[in-house]
Order: sequence, then structure tokens, then C-alpha cells
Amino acid sequence: MKIPFQNSVPKKYNLILIHNQSGELLFHYTCMHERTTVHDLTSFESIEQILKKADKGIPFIIHVRGAGILARSVENAPNYKERLLVSGREDEFYFNSYQRSGSVLVSFARKNILDEFLNPVRAVKGFIWALYIGPSLLPFKSENPVTIQSDYVLSFPSSDQVIILKNEEELSEKQVLNSYLEAIVNYTFAKNNNPDQFHQGIDEETFRQTKSNYKDYKLFRTIGVSILAFFLIALTINYFVVNHLNQLAADYEQEIAGYQDNFAVRDRTKQEKQRKLVLFQNSGMQSGNLLSYYADETGATVPKGIQFTEMQLFPLVQPLKPKHKVETDNSKIIIKGITVNSKVLDDWMEDLEKKEWTQSVEVINYSRVDDQHAIFHIIIHIRE
Repeated sequence: MKIPFQNSVPKKYNLILIHNQSGELLFHYTCMHERTTVHDLTSFESIEQILKKADKGIPFIIHVRGAGILARSVENAPNYKERLLVSGREDEFYFNSYQRSGSVLVSFARKNILDEFLNPVRAVKGFIWALYIGPSLLPFKSENPVTIQSDYVLSFPSSDQVIILKNEEELSEKQVLNSYLEAIVNYTFAKNNNPDQFHQGIDEETFRQTKSNYKDYKLFRTIGVSILAFFLIALTINYFVVNHLNQLAADYEQEIAGYQDNFAVRDRTKQEKQRKLVLFQNSGMQSGNLLSYYADETGATVPKGIQFTEMQLFPLVQPLKPKHKVETDNSKIIIKGITVNSKVLDDWMEDLEKKEWTQSVEVINYSRVDDQHAIFHIIIHIRE
């Protein structure tokens, strides 16, 4: 499963440009966006003022130039950093390097100088995405540079060489700022930068941790906002639904109150109807015929060869019990008797089945007693 922001790159950055002009610190700020071509820089008196304005939910890019920043062009060799440092250890410095096959453009400064600017950002839990130092980022001001002028002059005599000199011609602060701003924007949002050509001041391990923390933060914020929006929408819907239902309930209650007498009459009518229906069902009149009708109809069909020993019209569903309602099965007539032979019984059953009120005749038992007598047990099912 792909996690949101797992492979994403920020689309916006807080950019802070710092110029240490012989002890006087100049701070400029803008919010860079990949879809914006014009970025206006705003001046501030301190980095703390910038942090009050900046959106601390997007990463910070910090560029520092001026006093305390050293810039050199040296031969591209594995130990070029050691040759640059006259005194001090390599881990005491922040480095930026723009590499070509023959030479390296290096900008570096002591960590204790630059940490004065980084620590306030760290204190507010800001994501420091990049630390750029001095002129080493200027080659990205254009795609195929020949000469670049800013506070330094960069020349590229061949495809593998870069030379740096202090610019003797003084440019306005605005021109210098625009040079660095253009280079940083081009490098940050370009799609084809060679990652091995430029190395910023934040080491790889710290940068990987920053990216991981930023992705976790974005994921957490997105999920949090989504959950908050869901509950807000649910609460809003619930508020309107409950109010609507309460209004409906009030309207119905008022309407019902106006018809209470009608409901009482209706209930009494339904109860009376139910009592009469039960009385009708227990009276044996459901089929439209009384007990005497079925007794007469059955008796009129009995041939001479058959004698009844027992006849139950509408037999009891269950034996009589004290304080129990009497229930009868109004769809049956049970007859037990004696017949001279099975043919007489069969003929009589055929006559019974021809009656319009007869649904069927079922033989429960037939047993011969002797040569001239047999006992039988049949059930006549009455058509409803």
C-alpha cells in the first residue's frame, strides 16, 4: 500500500537569506512556490521576526553569506577539504560544494557561526531542508553558465573548471539578492539537477531524518485534518437532522394530541371487532353452514351397509382444561363406524367427495372383524 507523501517533494519552502555585513545582519524572507515565478523578498530585523510570520509546517531553506563565509576554487581531489582547513577539524565546519571534474567550488563556515541562525528554527520544530553557504550555489543561476557576477565573479573556462574571484565592482544589495534568489529557485524546483554535482551544508543522515520527519508530519496533519473535517461535517449534519426530527416530532405530537378522542374511538372499535371475529370463528359459522347442516348432509348419504359408532363435528383442538379457552377445528368431521365390506365404504366416500362442501375424505383406519363386518375411521375435510 502506498502511504501518502511517501515519495512526495515539498511544493513550498520558507526561504531565509542572511547577509552578515561586517557584523550588521540583514534578513530577507520569502515563501517559495514551484508555480510562482516572482518571489518578493521582505526585510526583517531578526530571524525571530521571520519565524513569527513563516508557516512552520513547510520546510526552511537558509542561505548565509558575508563575514565568516569563505569561498575557494580547488582541485577536485578526495582530500580537498583537508587542504582548505588551515586549523580546525572538518566536523567543525559546514560545507557547500559545486563539483566539476577538474575543480570544486567550495563555500564553508564554522558551525558555531551558522548555528546562531539554525538554532532558532530548530527551537520552533522547523524542518531545515537545506543550508546554503556563500556563492557555491550561484552556478545554478543559469543552465550553461560562462560568467556569473554577484558579490563574487564565477567563470567557467572549460567544461571541467570553475574559477571564483571577489567582485571588485560593487553591486547593489538588491542585485546580489536577486542573483542568489534566482539560483536557489532554479536549483530547488529544477527537474534535472545532478544530485552529485552540488552538496549542501546539511549532511545526508540529518537530511534523511528531516525528510522522514516531514513526511510523518504531513501524513499526521492530513489524517488529523481529515478526521476533524469528518467529525465537523458529521456534527453539522447531526445538528440539522436532530433539529429537523425534533420539529417533526413536535408537529406530530401536536397533531396527535388533537385527535386523541378519535384514536380512543378507533381502538374501542378495533377491540369490539376483534371480539366479534373471535365469536364468529368459534361459532362454527365460518364456512357459512351450521353443525346441523353438515350433520344432515352427512347422514343423508349413509348407505344401509354402514353403521356409525361415533361422529365428531368440529372436534376439539385439545382436551378441555379448566380456565382454558375452548377451541374447535371447524374444518373436520370425524366418523367411526362398522361396514359390511370395503366396497360399500368406498362408494359412500365417493358420494361424500362429490358434495360441494367437501374438500377430501381421508381414511385413517380400516380393519376387518369377521366375514361380514369391518370397522373404519375416516375424516371428512370441509372446504373453506
